[in-house]
Amino acid sequence: MYFYLIGIDYKRAPIDVREGIYRERKAIADFWRDIDSQGHAILITCNRLEVYGVALDPDDAFSNIRRFSERFPDFAKYAYIKYGQAQVFRHSLRLASGLESQLRGEKEILKQLDIWRHAILSHSIKNMWSSAISISKKIRSASRLEEDNDNLAVLIFNDIRNRLRESKTYNIIVVGTGKVAEIIAKNRPPEAHIRFAAHKHYKKAEKLASRTGGTAIHLEDIPDTVTGADVLICATSSPHYVITRSHLKALTAGRRSHPLYIYDLAVPRDVESEIAVLDGIFLQNLDDLRSIFSRHNESKRERVRLAAEFIENVLKMGEDVVHNAYL
Repeated sequence: MYFYLIGIDYKRAPIDVREGIYRERKAIADFWRDIDSQGHAILITCNRLEVYGVALDPDDAFSNIRRFSERFPDFAKYAYIKYGQAQVFRHSLRLASGLESQLRGEKEILKQLDIWRHAILSHSIKNMWSSAISISKKIRSASRLEEDNDNLAVLIFNDIRNRLRESKTYNIIVVGTGKVAEIIAKNRPPEAHIRFAAHKHYKKAEKLASRTGGTAIHLEDIPDTVTGADVLICATSSPHYVITRSHLKALTAGRRSHPLYIYDLAVPRDVESEIAVLDGIFLQNLDDLRSIFSRHNESKRERVRLAAEFIENVLKMGEDVVHNAYL
């Protein structure tokens, strides 16, 4: 068997490209299902889409990658490709250790991968990921990345504090009830009052609100509630815009004295980009938050270096370690 990987992530593909590829995910899944002879698995997160494949030999793998690149040229234009067990295993270890994350060392990616691996049908790919996750936990511990409790919510709340320094309390609307809303609820500072807005999952919005002392609202209530908000955080899995100009039409030109800070943490984006031209609106998507991530990553430089060194040491232990990971 021969292993390979093709993927795109936030480092190579800007957010508009990632959105386009995300919308083609069903066609991508159909393509690999049609040509699949030895197994494959597709990983999709807000920042990456990766296809892990098994082929009979290198020529078979090259042929599959070539056919995929011809069918999805926009994907291929921004893609990274790994061939062979060692390269694929190195990438998997780096991913599970958080070294490929926008927020270096984040723990959320490890949780996502642990859930995802249970759904992998290919025996060899599933075993490889089980090994990668197991080893990466030790690497995280040895490099002290495990001690870092920063996450996306912590960084967003720090940014909000910097922007609203004169406010003793602030009102936040969170659109979405998924994992990002969960970590926002878990990391809520005492000065933040949060409304959780939902369309289909209102019961879950109520549960999140009850945990944080906040309230739950329906998505259609946003135009009436946004005037009192300081911050709007959007993180749904919708393929379409959830927040449009119509949701913010109640905001007046005088809003400049009371800005609304919008954090669009979804891919595809939840917020219509034209909203950014409205008076008093400060809109940021995941790519716009690059400077925040960079400052965090700089502070973790030594731990990341250690983790990368440990990964290379694992790979140097010999072919048996890599080979056994797939068995």
